[in-house]
Amino acid sequence: MNLKQLDVFRAVMQTGSTIGASGVLALSQSAISRQLTSLEEEIGFELFRREKGRLVPKPEATALLREVGELSDVLARLKRRTDELSAGRSGRTLIKMGFPHSLTTTLLPKLVADFLATQDQVSIELVAGPYDMIERAVMGRSVDFGFVRLPTEDRGLVTMPLVSSGQLCVLPAGHPLAARETISADDLAGSDLVLLGRLRSSREDIEERLRRAQGAVRCRVEAHSVEASVALVAEGIGVSIIPALIGSLLKSERVVMRPFAPPLWSDYGIATLREAPLSRPMLMFIAMLKERLVGDGVLTKPI
Repeated sequence: MNLKQLDVFRAVMQTGSTIGASGVLALSQSAISRQLTSLEEEIGFELFRREKGRLVPKPEATALLREVGELSDVLARLKRRTDELSAGRSGRTLIKMGFPHSLTTTLLPKLVADFLATQDQVSIELVAGPYDMIERAVMGRSVDFGFVRLPTEDRGLVTMPLVSSGQLCVLPAGHPLAARETISADDLAGSDLVLLGRLRSSREDIEERLRRAQGAVRCRVEAHSVEASVALVAEGIGVSIIPALIGSLLKSERVVMRPFAPPLWSDYGIATLREAPLSRPMLMFIAMLKERLVGDGVLTKPI
């Protein structure tokens, strides 16, 4: 077995599907399926039951998950160390940072370019994934710091609060509610929904407000990224409620975004290890990041 197979197995277990794993690893769904099948062939038994297009983990898969996670973390630390040694030979300082996919394709490219223009002796590696993966990357020392939702799941991390964000309601272009300046839970009564972040506290807060307004929540699709939610809404599947922090960076003529009111504020910041203080270039990058995240201050505000 190889590291890619183990990464695929771990991502499928964490997200619950090949679709979710493909988003985490930036691989096609067919590539995820091939790697998973190859792993099962090599170890000689199936890790999942295939039921109506779903993957249901067998007890063997659950038993292997912890060991696979520990091995992946060790290999990630080994790769990080070799990268550091390589960067040292070239005279550069390597900064590894973890961010959600949504930010790596929107805000970060310009930010990284502007930062590197002032830092001749710095190299950057971006590691992308969901917030729980970013936390593990920080704990496993495979990144120097990570952008996370607060509070973190792992309370052993040191955090630096940056910004609070409200939500945007995403509607298909031409939707009757698009004429409103803001959207409330009452406005969404009877609407089909595309929802983010099952089992997250922010999701629970949104669902609680929706239930109070309409009694039942009609979730048609569970999504694992903001981009996926917006794309699903563009196809007319339903409406979605997404973090304004990221939603405001996404542009599409096929959807309309309106503030979800009153806002439910979620906090975001930087996670590090206590024994690994941030260098001056890292702090400079984080300061630039905070300035751009706050934007106009209407649906995002500094902490």
